[in-house]
Amino acid sequence: MKKNMATNKKSDLQAKLAYKAELEKRGYTNVRIVKSPSDIIAEKDGKDYYFEIKMTKQKNKYFGAATLTEWAQAYATPNNYTFVVVQTDDLEENFIFTEYTPEEFMKHSTIPPFKIFFNVKLNGDTPKRKTRSAVQLNIVTMDLLINLYDGMKKDLLYK
Repeated sequence: MKKNMATNKKSDLQAKLAYKAELEKRGYTNVRIVKSPSDIIAEKDGKDYYFEIKMTKQKNKYFGAATLTEWAQAYATPNNYTFVVVQTDDLEENFIFTEYTPEEFMKHSTIPPFKIFFNVKLNGDTPKRKTRSAVQLNIVTMDLLINLYDGMKKDLLYK
């Protein structure tokens, strides 16, 4: 049974709707909530702008994550991409928006060791891949991940 986003306690839909209204007040048009490459895309002066919403009920410190897909769009359009941390109360009635450019948000971001997800059917069958964006783990991809991460840790690739 599919969960209703409005009643899902982990949903950030109310924050997205509040920020969408804020963008419309600021003169953005064609403001729409999307799934990728950000949460909201809006237009202004003939250009597309991307807004990634990160909602929290925390008061002092917020730990979260942004996907590589989000960062790829931010990297491709740094002047038109905004990470938005939305602080809200328990009732999700009040919202405080803090906006970050990709460069600013990068200063708050780290890359932990990569996670490799698995999906095991307990009856022994091999599950079908659920998403086209996921890459099948194999010896080549494993080697690439290990070498890339080791290189980043040693600061060989990014000085």
